Amino acid sequence: MLSYLENFSQFFDHLVNPKRVRIVELIILRLALLAFVLHLAFIYLSNNVTYFSDFQHSYLKAIYTPFSFILFYEVLLLVIIIPKSISEFIGKQFEVITLITLRSFFHDIADLDFGKALSIEDVHLLSLVYDLIASLLMLAATMFYYKIYKNSQRSEAITDIQHFVAIKKVMSFMMMIILFLLSSSSLGSWVMELYTAMQSNQNYPNPNTVFYGDFFTVMIFMDVFLLIVSFMYHFSFYMIFRNASFIITTILLRMSLTAEKPINYFLIFIGFAFSILAFYLINNRKSSNA
Repeated sequence: MLSYLENFSQFFDHLVNPKRVRIVELIILRLALLAFVLHLAFIYLSNNVTYFSDFQHSYLKAIYTPFSFILFYEVLLLVIIIPKSISEFIGKQFEVITLITLRSFFHDIADLDFGKALSIEDVHLLSLVYDLIASLLMLAATMFYYKIYKNSQRSEAITDIQHFVAIKKVMSFMMMIILFLLSSSSLGSWVMELYTAMQSNQNYPNPNTVFYGDFFTVMIFMDVFLLIVSFMYHFSFYMIFRNASFIITTILLRMSLTAEKPINYFLIFIGFAFSILAFYLINNRKSSNA
């Protein structure tokens, strides 16, 4: 078992070395650029060619497409970072949710009618305001979390740490497979819904409920699995509470993906605050006992 984990650990390090990750990044960025140009071209044809007249949409909707590719890459980095640190993994979750919120702005702004006077009672305008305020607050919370993390002392040592890290690499690899499988199946479903929405000139379907909801659900179970496995190497009340707070945050973030505005942002802020406060209190305890 130990030799298998050691061999897999070496394979994982070879698979996700910085050069390979950079190659994947460049591929995704090029796909994002291509998708952006194609989406703009399609909207142009829709608005100017009679054959495509059933698909007329605002050019602003094209901004949403490349941002979705960039967000996918951030989720991939979230999976890759699992073996490094659970605390860094949670910080990356904060980043992903913040970017999902920011992407919502590009999704919602195309539904705003610029041809009429704006009113504070306009639901589309209120949605944009929610997106902007929420994303700024999430950015501030994420920066504060990383500040606490960088200033904190290293967590209690876990004996046989290499063994535990190897297990996390196995989980990371499995999550990568799940990520690509979910993204492939969800993309097909989303494209069909997108075609129907464009044909009937309705709002674009929300991909958060299709892909990210399922993915965050899987992450919840992965978090619980790693929490239980970590007890084999070190067991303490404070570690239980810290890691449990991270699981609670993941659950709240998952719930937010299918909740209506502004309830979804309320769930996100509760999740952020719970993890940050628990992390701060536990690290403050370590400093006091030093």
